[in-house]
Formats: sequence, C-alpha cells, structure tokens
Amino acid sequence: MEDSNQLQSGHTNKEYIDLIEQLRKEDTASHRDSGKGKASFGIDSPMGLMSSFVFAPVYLYATVKGKHTFWDQALSSLPDKIFYGPSLDMGCGRGLVLSKVATKKRSLLQTAQIKDCPTYGIDIFNSSDQSGNSPQMLYKNIKSLDLLDGVVAYAASFTEPLPFADNYFSLVTASLSLHNVSLAGRKFAIREACRVCKPGGAVIILDLLGYVADYEAEMKLNGWMVVERRFAGLGVVFGSWPTQVLLAYKPVM
Repeated sequence: MEDSNQLQSGHTNKEYIDLIEQLRKEDTASHRDSGKGKASFGIDSPMGLMSSFVFAPVYLYATVKGKHTFWDQALSSLPDKIFYGPSLDMGCGRGLVLSKVATKKRSLLQTAQIKDCPTYGIDIFNSSDQSGNSPQMLYKNIKSLDLLDGVVAYAASFTEPLPFADNYFSLVTASLSLHNVSLAGRKFAIREACRVCKPGGAVIILDLLGYVADYEAEMKLNGWMVVERRFAGLGVVFGSWPTQVLLAYKPVM
C-alpha cells in the first residue's frame, strides 16, 4: 500500500518505493511464504550489548522484554483518537513499534469504522543499530502478524526532508533511533517530526538519557509547549544507560 498523494515534492525530490508492497509482490511471484513463524525484533545496538559487561543481563532484558512492555503501556495511555489517522515511526527497524501501532489501529478501527489511516515507517536499515535490521526482516514480521494491508515502509533517513506533507500524521514515534545520528541530524529530525505531525497529534520518543532534553528544547523552539519528559522506567535501562521518554502534543492553532 502506498499513498502517493502524501509524497511531498516540495520537501524532497527523491522517489520512494513502498518496501512492504515491493516485497509482497516478490513473495507472491516466487510462491514462497516469508511470514512463517513468530515475529522477532532483534537486539538493539549489538555493540552496546557487548560493551555492557556486568550490566549485560539488564541490557538483554530491556531489549528483549522491557521495551515491549514500555511501548504497550505508552500507546495504551494515548487517547483513541490519536490512532484514527496516519502514523509514522522514525527508525522503524524490524517493526516493533510499527506493528504495535498497526495492531492497535486494527483493533480500534473494527468498531470505529474509520478508514485511510496507514501506519508508515522509515529506516536506513543499518544492522549496527539493530541486529538483523533489514527490509526483509521487517516484511517478515509484519506479514507474520497479518498487518500487510495497513503498513507502508520506506528506506529513508530522518536526517533528510521526510517525504510527507505538513500536518499529516496524528502520531509520530521514535524508539531508540534518534541518538544514532549527529546533533545536527537529531535537531533536524525533531523539526521534521514537528512539521509532519498534525495539530492535536502526538509525538512519543524513547531514547537514552542525555539526548532527550535536547529534543524537548528543540520542540519548544518550534512552539510546542505541551511537552513532558520523564524517566522511562527500570525495564528500559540498557546496561548502564537509562532512558527517558518524551511525550508532546502539537498545538492547535
């Protein structure tokens, strides 16, 4: 699925291909089944795990269990109306947050009877950021959860202009992805998140302590005043690195 009307040539001249749809066609043409088995979301930053030493068990818990619980709770705390529009996951990787958002939408929309709210994800698919990070693994996970019809994925960087119209998404998420780029790249990504989020929409970012305060400051520079930043909990401490969560709502003019 790809909604070409939301590709915004005014912000980028690049052409983007929906990776999920492309791999779905290849899957069908080859008569193979790439979606057998359970979804698997890998290890965040394998080098980070190796450098955790005595804290490695804490790191493993966070990446295998803790972040799942965190995102279940974070998404369930949002008003249902946030899920009635398109959403974007910046740095979607193998699709953990992407699939949770798409699953929640599917559940809500069965009763709300609202259409046209695809779940978008972008990533450069760097395996040093997450083990086994690839479009093929994302596709396999999305297919295994029976979410192919509601998900769109692009190979794109959030350090470049996003290929979406202003004020398009009701929800923008980022899970342990923004810290992987330079300070300038992180600030640009925050500005792009602010741009593509619609008034009244929400942005949720989970990231390592020491980075999230900069995201809050950048959002406030962009006129976002309803911004909450807090400790994300013991379940998402990656070795010796605690995390914070930022939750912000775009002002309604």
